[in-house]
Amino acid sequence: MSGRGLDVMEGALTCTTKSPIEPGTTVQIQLRLVLEWGSSEALTVSGHVLWMTPTEGSYQIGVMLTDVSGDARQRLALLIRVLTGAIALPAPGR
Repeated sequence: MSGRGLDVMEGALTCTTKSPIEPGTTVQIQLRLVLEWGSSEALTVSGHVLWMTPTEGSYQIGVMLTDVSGDARQRLALLIRVLTGAIALPAPGR
């Protein structure tokens, strides 16, 4: 199943999916930063679905992240810094 991240933090994330995922479900999530010119390598983290809300044609899901290893924690922190604009990525060819 795929989804789109709406809000990513060090300990939790919110995303939208086409299919429901019931609260209490343990999930493996592969996070990728997707840009016009490509995407990052997948960062795999585990979590538990805390809540699910039906929206127009999709579901909004809240996940508490669990078991984020040291390397994954560093990569997640870097991803968050890019998403918040603390780190700017140059366009290709620059």
